[in-house]
Amino acid sequence: MLGIDTNSFIIISAAFGLLCGCLFFSLRVGFPKTIAGLSEWGWGCLLMVIAAVGFTTSGKLPVLFSSYLPNLLIPAGVIAMHRSLGLFGKRPSRERPLIALLGVAALALAWTTFVIDDYRMRVIVVSALLTVLFAACGNVIARYQVKRLSNRFTCAIYFCTAAVMGARCLFTLLHQGSFTLENDTSTIHDLYISSFPFSLVALSLGFLLMANRELQGRLEAQALHDAMSGAYRRDAFLGLVERDIAAARRHGSPLSLLMMDLDNFKAINDTHGHLVGDKVIVDFAARAMPLLRAQDVIGRYGGEEFAVLLPHTGIDAALAIAERIRKRIAEPGAAGVPAYTVSIGAACLDTHHPDVLALLDGADKALYAAKRAGKNRVLAASAPTLTGQAPEASSAVS
Repeated sequence: MLGIDTNSFIIISAAFGLLCGCLFFSLRVGFPKTIAGLSEWGWGCLLMVIAAVGFTTSGKLPVLFSSYLPNLLIPAGVIAMHRSLGLFGKRPSRERPLIALLGVAALALAWTTFVIDDYRMRVIVVSALLTVLFAACGNVIARYQVKRLSNRFTCAIYFCTAAVMGARCLFTLLHQGSFTLENDTSTIHDLYISSFPFSLVALSLGFLLMANRELQGRLEAQALHDAMSGAYRRDAFLGLVERDIAAARRHGSPLSLLMMDLDNFKAINDTHGHLVGDKVIVDFAARAMPLLRAQDVIGRYGGEEFAVLLPHTGIDAALAIAERIRKRIAEPGAAGVPAYTVSIGAACLDTHHPDVLALLDGADKALYAAKRAGKNRVLAASAPTLTGQAPEASSAVS
């Protein structure tokens, strides 16, 4: 047996919990409101602090405050963490079954505290409840769609803590003879008490890492994506084009690129104002992006001009995608958005367009040929464009 001083670890738990709670309340002020769950985590820590303070008053205050309520506040704190994880991961709230379970445990604890004073049953009830709650928290993280190292770390701590709680419950169930607070000095009890403050710190550290990684990801996304349309910024898009061209050359796979320009956009701005012009940009992105595949990349090339990178795609498939976009944009848009159309030029990585500049130039020339041909149409670049002749028309709208 370790023979630890229980009160010392309770005080350590209170101190650690207070620090973690204050940390997450301060993070709530500095982090974007879209990163949810930080306040709830802070409240979970503070509930455990109050519970720890209550346990230290054993023999000084009535059992209601020194045992019964603290035994309920710890699982209540874990439920607050469960809610925090759900909000953070934007998962449906499922605290009601856990709160109902806490209510059942409250009745069982009331019976074993105020009616029959059974320490053994109190340990079983609390440790079983905590086993379920910690495992439920770990399960929330395990179901996140995005798998990150910080998520796995926090999830592992939750399941390890649940395992300690479960071992405590099982040991108490199998224990023979009298079982009281005074003779509860087993190794599993010492592990149960000593691991709690470290679990609290490790879990808070893990959640902090998760929040920081989420913030980092959002900042990176803001740096790479155009705020209005959600498409990649020009520099980021061109970097992806270079990367995918190199990959296409290595594997001998086809690659195409579309250049798209909204027709008569200056007239829209002049007639309706720039705010409506911005709505047109947003509307175009909202309608065009769902028509792309997961592997495709769209970038805002400048103003009302967009580019789409189509990996593993030959010119025929690229033209089919472009035509779907053209037809969709020609349909009525969202309320408050004037009717508009798009012209599209397409080019494929080949001997005539062997690199980034040639590919962009071919698609751009095809685009402006579509403009000259009457707009609202799709044209493909071909070998004759290198001699100054018009690109071959792949589809047109009269």
